[in-house]
Amino acid sequence: MLQILVSTDFSNNSYNALYYAARLFMNKECIFHIVNVCSTENNPDMEKAKLDSSQGLDALVHRLVRDVGENKKHSFKKVSLCSDMTKGVAEYAKANKADLTVIGNKGQEEIKHILFGNNAMQLVREITSCPVLIVPLEIDFKKVDKIAFTSNYARPIAEKNIKALQFFSGLTNSAIVPMVIEENKDDRTAKKNKTDFLRAISENSSKEVALPVFDGKVNTILEFVDLWSIDMLCMVYYPHHFFLEFIGKGIIKELNTKLKVPFLILPNS
Repeated sequence: MLQILVSTDFSNNSYNALYYAARLFMNKECIFHIVNVCSTENNPDMEKAKLDSSQGLDALVHRLVRDVGENKKHSFKKVSLCSDMTKGVAEYAKANKADLTVIGNKGQEEIKHILFGNNAMQLVREITSCPVLIVPLEIDFKKVDKIAFTSNYARPIAEKNIKALQFFSGLTNSAIVPMVIEENKDDRTAKKNKTDFLRAISENSSKEVALPVFDGKVNTILEFVDLWSIDMLCMVYYPHHFFLEFIGKGIIKELNTKLKVPFLILPNS
């Protein structure tokens, strides 16, 4: 049985993430751990915060069942945490062996200056035990037919991450579309890593798409997602490598404001 963690602050974006996850895993047996960080450990009003959180979680599940319909394959564990927001959720994910953490992205009008909002980016950094799925606020649920995977292959793609990508491909009956931005073409290590990865996913994938950087990497990725009708974008999170390149220079901020498909982030293994 899959263990799906969904972090909520009772906002529209966090509900949209829960709704998307319930639809995505409609045919899978799942326990949804709906986690609300309601206060800090030293809050003198902790008991009231817990009560308010519990009532909010009850209402949230009721709303979900009303919107999606009752699903006997799904059960819900409602959790109110009194802790630091990011560390509490990350520790809960690890302790309860979550298979996936789902986070709602902020709407474009809510974004101030950083990727996914502060809490979501911190969660991406803190959660290293399972993949993280970022769900944009302003999307309706639709069938996933194509999952894009992009990397510069400077490091090998871990077997665990290959299996996670293949799981999502099987779950949605979708094709994996490998995409690479053409740079460092003569890097032998990157070539080997890419060859190994493409061989591993060959049964699930389409032909690789290689693109030059024609108007910055963000626009290259966005054009690719749009032109190839990509339904989900996937990358591996390397804290000090490829992904950091996207965090730097405001690139992920721009991706966040424009990317209109769910973003699956695999942990560095």
